[in-house]
Amino acid sequence: MASQSRNPTHLGQYFEHLAGSTCFMYALKIRSDLDKDLLAFGDDPGLAKSASHMQLLATKNAALVPESLKEALSEYSLHRHRKRNVARSKKRTIAKALSLHATPLTAQSLAATGMVKVVIHDHFDDTSFKRGTLLVDCGNEDLVDSGSSTLSVPVYGSWYVIKPDESIIFINSNGLVSLAVLCGRCSQHPDLLTYVNNIINEAVNDHKGVRPTHGGELIQFGWNAGPCHARVFGLVNNLTNKRLLMTARQEKDSRALGILALSWNLLVASLPAEVSASCIKAIDGAGLPSMTIKGDGSDSGYTLDLPNGPLCFSTAKWAPSEGYMSQNYESPIHTDQLYVPYAMNWVTLHSIVDPDQCQLHGDHSSGGNYVDVSLRVVVKCATDTVMSMQPKFKHGTTLAQEGVCRQGTAINFSRHIKKAFNEAIAIEGDVKAMVTQLVEEKK
Repeated sequence: MASQSRNPTHLGQYFEHLAGSTCFMYALKIRSDLDKDLLAFGDDPGLAKSASHMQLLATKNAALVPESLKEALSEYSLHRHRKRNVARSKKRTIAKALSLHATPLTAQSLAATGMVKVVIHDHFDDTSFKRGTLLVDCGNEDLVDSGSSTLSVPVYGSWYVIKPDESIIFINSNGLVSLAVLCGRCSQHPDLLTYVNNIINEAVNDHKGVRPTHGGELIQFGWNAGPCHARVFGLVNNLTNKRLLMTARQEKDSRALGILALSWNLLVASLPAEVSASCIKAIDGAGLPSMTIKGDGSDSGYTLDLPNGPLCFSTAKWAPSEGYMSQNYESPIHTDQLYVPYAMNWVTLHSIVDPDQCQLHGDHSSGGNYVDVSLRVVVKCATDTVMSMQPKFKHGTTLAQEGVCRQGTAINFSRHIKKAFNEAIAIEGDVKAMVTQLVEEKK
């Protein structure tokens, strides 16, 4: 039997009720979301459930729609159309400024632009710099407690110090990229950087970090291998407020997911093509699922909730399985074992927030600088810098002075997470089924 709402008389009454509803007509006038208002008129299969469904229903049954409702729907539709056009324009502007749709350039092509320097330089097989040694910039030795094993950098004149406004790529004697540092990738959109830093700050306050023995905060997102004493592949669950409602948790996680997706797409587009291509090939070969959040079954697209309105990149690729956000993070000399040739990061903020605390004398550094110990390179920390490095070689960050704020995002590819994934697949057999089960929220 046909639904009652398909009956012209019933539809006519339905449209009359909408036109006579002060709340609904006001919602149309102020261009609000109509979904809740429409549900107030019933959930019959033939009735409108959304603004787009309402437009379609009214168009097909125009003779039954009162003139007042027609005019209001027309104005509402025009507003939505203009809003979509503005959003598309903003997305195109951001995508173009960040070169998100451009083909990545090789190291030599980047050098040909005249804005990037290329240096032939090999890693040193030097065992004198021990893991666990604290790193400190020359002149900042007072930041280290007496008795701690310390290395002041640069050690001597043969070390290379990359200035904050310098873009440079180090290539070894075999022609492979060892380290890439490119600055000013988001310079045309400082508002976007501000938004990214706000989300990072929120994430740091809402989540429990990893590597508690290191300085600052390092917050993990995506997939992990569980605690050291009980390795199991699954989604990171590090919100400090365990009583947070599911909707609030998903909102926070979605914002973080969007920032890390933006970071990944920016890094792939900005860094040398050799770096991006080798990473993507290894990622595809590893087979790990893309980064996601609990309760979200989609596999692409992200939204940036900018102050002037959200921008949805519905077809953009998500970040790989493992990502991080950091604030004032410091680490001693160490190495990381990856299943991909490079790790990548985006420094989104380096700011002296309290000059009285951060006492800079002469050419002393504020600290927090990345050090590739094996390559003998110090990278001065600077806002809006993208980097790729090879963490299998010794590296770390220098201790920072008080009154400095540093933030950023990173994409990593830890071998122990891949191992946990392989072990889980050996048991479960079906990757898609396993991921679906892990992502779906338990009732």
